[in-house]
Formats: sequence, C-alpha cells, structure tokens
Amino acid sequence: MKILTMLLMFFTLANVQAMDVKGFNLTEDGTFEFDANLTGDQKTEAQIAVDHVKRLGTNHIVLNVRAKMVGPKSVDIIPLTGSGPVAQEARKMTNLIKYIHSLDMTVGIRPIFFVLGPNGEFPYSEVQPDGSTKAWWHGNIQPHDPDRWFDNFQLYLDRYMTIAKLAKVEEFTIGAELYSMTVGIEDQWKEYPHGFPGRWNQLLKYTRSKLGAKVRIMYDINFTDDTDTSTDISRSGGELERWRYRLVDLAESDDEAQRKIWQQLLDFWNGLDAIGVDMYRSLAFKNDVIPANKETLVKLLSERALTYANQLDVTLLEISIYSGSMKPVILKEVGFRSVENTFVDPFTYATALGALNIAHQAAGYEALFKGFALPGFEWFSGFAFWDIPLSPGHNGPTDRGFSPIGKVETEEVIKRYFK
Repeated sequence: MKILTMLLMFFTLANVQAMDVKGFNLTEDGTFEFDANLTGDQKTEAQIAVDHVKRLGTNHIVLNVRAKMVGPKSVDIIPLTGSGPVAQEARKMTNLIKYIHSLDMTVGIRPIFFVLGPNGEFPYSEVQPDGSTKAWWHGNIQPHDPDRWFDNFQLYLDRYMTIAKLAKVEEFTIGAELYSMTVGIEDQWKEYPHGFPGRWNQLLKYTRSKLGAKVRIMYDINFTDDTDTSTDISRSGGELERWRYRLVDLAESDDEAQRKIWQQLLDFWNGLDAIGVDMYRSLAFKNDVIPANKETLVKLLSERALTYANQLDVTLLEISIYSGSMKPVILKEVGFRSVENTFVDPFTYATALGALNIAHQAAGYEALFKGFALPGFEWFSGFAFWDIPLSPGHNGPTDRGFSPIGKVETEEVIKRYFK
C-alpha cells in the first residue's frame, strides 16, 4: 500500500515539473537591505533569506524595490529602497545578485510603489466631497499631469534598469497592478477612461533598448475578486477582466479612436515576454463552512483555485485569438498569511489581525499547486510567491505574515511540489 501511495504521488507531481519558475519575492523594509557579504563568513540577512528559499527548491528570486507617491494625484515617484546614492545601492544589489546566481537561481527586479497620505498614512483613505470615503492605492491613481507622471516613472525604472544590466538579471518588471494607467477605470476616472497604452508601448520599447532581448520583460496584472461594473455585464477579475474587455470585446469596434487604443494595447501585450498575474482571490468566502479535516479543506480550496485557473484559461484563449499567440503567465504575486481562514479575503494584507494558523496557510499553498500547476495549462509557467521579508522578525513559527520560513507544514508543501 505504501509503494502504491508513493507511485500515485509521483505521477501526480510529474506534471509540476513543467513549472519554469519556482520562485519567491524578497522584500526589504529600509532596515535590512538587498546586500551580500562576498568576502567573509558573516552573511547578511538578505543572504540568509536567499539560503532559506534555496532550501525550499526555489530556482528564481524576485527583488522588490520600493517607492512612494504622496497622494493619488501626484506626479512624483520617490524611491524608498537604498540608504545612499544609487551607485552605492547598485554595488550592494549587484553583490546579492551575484550570490543568488552562485546558487544557480535566476533573478528578477520588480520596482513597485505605494500611495501614502500627506502624513505618511498607509493605507490611505480620503473623504470625498459627497461624504463617502475612497481608498487610494497604486491601482487607481489619477496623476494631475499623466505625461509628467510617466516621465518620472521612467526615471524611477531607469535606476533599476541600470542595476539590472550591471548585474545581468534575467527578468525585469516594468509595472505592477497600475490599473488606471494601463486600461483605465471608466467609472472612477472619466477624464482618461482608456488608460495610456501608447505610453506603455513607448516605455516597453525604451526598456528593451536598455536591457536587450535576453531579459524577460513583464507587466503584472491584478486579478482579484473585484467586479468590473463599468460595462453592462458585471464580471469579476479586477484589472485582468478590464484587459480582456478591451482586447476581446472591443476588438471589432468601428470607432476609429477606439480602434487606435485597442491596437496600442494589443501591441503592448504582444511586446511583453510574459504576463505576471498578481492574484489575491478568495479560495473560500465568509459564509462558507470551513472544514476541520485537512483533506476536505484542501479539496474545497483546490476546487475554488481551479475555478480561477479556468477563468484565466478562457481569458487567455480569448486574447490569443487577436494576439496570435498564447502568452506565458507567471503567478507573480500570490500567497497567504499564516492566520486562521487566511484564504478568505487574502488581499487584506495590511492588517495584523488573525489568530496564528499555519495549517490554513499550508492548505492555501497546496490548493494553488493543485489548481494551477497540476492541470497542465499551456500558459502556466510557475509561481513567484509573496513573500520572504529580509527582516528575521517577520519569519518563523510565530509570525502571522506571508512568509513560510520556519513554518514546517507550509515548507513541506512547497518542497514537495517545487522539488
């Protein structure tokens, strides 16, 4: 019986070997930096974090560098990563990337930013003239001068394109979840309902000229439970659904202006080497009865994960009809905190609430592997899970954050599918 069980597990996991990317996102907080000591025995916290993810069977690490926008209508992107001049930051990051490469792992650089209030509030909410409260984040920004915003965003990316070229990284992300700036949010920003696909094309061409053809250039699309209500038919999926609507539903438009916007967005899609999907979708809902039995729980969560994978499958197939090819997709930012019912509203990451529950985190991970990796989707190229903080205080068996490090049950699930 034991041999039969092992054989069944072997054949079940055989499909997972198609994963090109078995990755994790590393995050810094300004205290612990992306740096490595290449000349002595004392490792930096960044090197220790790298060693942890290598032990899990990881082959790819994404370094998330950060910036801020003060207010949703600003045009300035202010870097937060790095404690000194860019040359000093470049030296430190290059040392870490050399260390990662020495362990036979590839590297991506992913510049992201956060919207803060005027006094540093995060998350930032603002009372509107009608008395309602609006939550601002990088996905719904409305810069007062979009052209200047893109110019400053390019300067921010330039900082890390230079490091990417210097350190010979394999992947670079030119944007993540910038919903209002890519495909537009018509019911929220009526002045620019279609986003700015032409500017993204310019940015993509510029990035390609800087980094060359061998670097995988990506844009990461938000895929959430949010329902798009700006058209007659409501569909969940957040930014990804809006991409589908613009590339598929509007493909046959007779309106010349709409046709131009459609072509610009299609050109941007086709110019990318791969698509990142940032997915914080609920694998269970608040009114669901959460099974206490592990196998029953994983089955419930896996079925919901497969539902989202099938939605992605249909969306990508529809887009491929007009783009001419099926884009590879990496689930670029996906994960679960180690708290009870973490799979319900996993996007509420900013809260520290929740009772410690590593078993629920492990069940969420296993459901993602079963829903996305096992079925053999043509487009599926792997995971980059969120996240491994450099700070040792945000890892370990009592931590309630996203990190799986030091959480034996979650680590075992990852190692089983990654290795």
